[in-house]
Amino acid sequence: MALNGIRMISVELEATALSAGANTVATLPAQTVILAAGVEVTEALTGASALTFDIGTGLDDDAFVAAYAMASKAVGAVAPSIAGVAYLTAEDTLDMTVDTLTGTATAGKLRVWAMVADVDGKGAAEVARDQV
Repeated sequence: MALNGIRMISVELEATALSAGANTVATLPAQTVILAAGVEVTEALTGASALTFDIGTGLDDDAFVAAYAMASKAVGAVAPSIAGVAYLTAEDTLDMTVDTLTGTATAGKLRVWAMVADVDGKGAAEVARDQV
């Protein structure tokens, strides 16, 4: 397998748009390695008295962040990424899974990030050609 580069995924989510259960952040192709993933509070949560969530994949919903309680966090707070990597043998999703939402969120934003590497075996010239 050839390593075709590491890239950063960064998606801002609004707490008002989150629903119970899995909320898809990004869809990733087969033969992708997730090196790390985490979350940063970019706007404090208001309205809801509790919002607890995990960051993971469709196969392991808390692979990178487990039971992060946003309600008590200030802007700039960062959830530490759990050590380890995830190798995707089939297409999968990076998800924020809402464990607890008490009340109704009226504001609040999170930036979910992940460092991923494509290890699909294509050479650089083949990848560039496929992008054209």
